[in-house]
Amino acid sequence: MGIKNILKRILSKDKKIVITGLDNAGKTTMVSFLQTGTFIEHTPTMGKEETAIEVQGIRMNLIDMGGQKDFRSLWQGELNNAAFSIFMIDASDKKRFIEAKDELWKLSSIIKEVPLVVLANKYDLPNVAPLGEIIQALDLQKLSSFEILPISCKTGYGIVKAFKKIYYKLTGQQLTKRLKPKALTIFNKGGVPLTSTSSDDVLKGGLFSAITHFIKESFNSELNQLKLEGNTIIFRRSKNLMGSIVIDDSENIDPKEAEEGLNELLCHLENMCPELEKEKLDEDKLKFLVEQYSTNLLD
Repeated sequence: MGIKNILKRILSKDKKIVITGLDNAGKTTMVSFLQTGTFIEHTPTMGKEETAIEVQGIRMNLIDMGGQKDFRSLWQGELNNAAFSIFMIDASDKKRFIEAKDELWKLSSIIKEVPLVVLANKYDLPNVAPLGEIIQALDLQKLSSFEILPISCKTGYGIVKAFKKIYYKLTGQQLTKRLKPKALTIFNKGGVPLTSTSSDDVLKGGLFSAITHFIKESFNSELNQLKLEGNTIIFRRSKNLMGSIVIDDSENIDPKEAEEGLNELLCHLENMCPELEKEKLDEDKLKFLVEQYSTNLLD
């Protein structure tokens, strides 16, 4: 199951979630990522934008509040009847931490009553502040209850984990993802493995050899799946890449869910790596993107 459908399972019926934070924090980008499963550039939100996500009667209303000074006076009115509050901060923009703290604490009377999660965005960048520094800068330790989580609305890092926390705070129930793949690997057109990530040592020995052999034979043919050593290996391809995902047969995971998750990852990589169209490849970049995105699948 891909990020989009994992999140759709998390959403609670008729819950209003208000997303606040300074301009350029990444609020609109996050909402877009939830809908599309990949990064899309956006212009700043003017006033507010409401996005309803619904699947089989499950609905969540995301209220994305504009972060410019002219629109911050609107935040409190929306929070008055919210089921949940998200405050997003750009963890790489330390010079605006004081401004972010001031705006957050203007809402202090409300966030004492409404569950709060602080999302520290842009953890795909190397110069982000540690969570402890953000807690101190925003005086979060003075709140009776809060959660702070690192994410990246560009690479997808930590987004599912964050919304699992939000689900728990809304319902008091833990949510377990149905898809728990053991490993995934990305290959180039020639069937050469570019990067792999796994929850254990599953990619060692004969299993990995079988996967790479199958990939080399199958890039230009109809892809299928391979059963070996109590595992099912799903193979999919995009325009410039191929991927495999390994699931444990004993977990009773629907292969279609694994296939969907792999398709989503490949589409994300194609979107984030336009240089693939020119047959250029930055393996370090690809590896980083896979590591960031797979936090939503392998954790």
